[in-house]
Amino acid sequence: MKCKRNVTVTIIAICLITAAAHAQSRNLVLRFRVPFPFTVKNTTFAAGEYEVTQPGLFVLALRNVENQASVFEHVLPAGSKKEADGRARAVFHRYGGAYFLATISDGSWQATYDLDRSNKEKVLADKIPARQPEVVSVLTNGTIVTDVGRE
Repeated sequence: MKCKRNVTVTIIAICLITAAAHAQSRNLVLRFRVPFPFTVKNTTFAAGEYEVTQPGLFVLALRNVENQASVFEHVLPAGSKKEADGRARAVFHRYGGAYFLATISDGSWQATYDLDRSNKEKVLADKIPARQPEVVSVLTNGTIVTDVGRE
């Protein structure tokens, strides 16, 4: 009987801890004004104001504030903590005039997420294998930062 009670208490504790951790991961809300059209997976979005939220663990929702176009995207924690430099931003890979959303960050390493490369981006990257994409960051205050060859 005592063993059953201990197992029950342990299960309840694990559920509460998991629920608390899961709830903490859902507080991401960022707004960006993106001055160029860009692609996320197979969807192209127009320039405009976007809101990024986190409806679930490792899922981001990107929504155009003006026309309500949106997409849900599975993400992974960023592969490098160097992306978390204290500045909230959306990071894009640029190949010529084509922009692809690559990373979303609230500035902390805990909420910096990488998006998978789309097939279209992979094709463009394969055409010029020796050259890395231009990395363009859009900060929440509207500042655009460009860095060639940084990934």
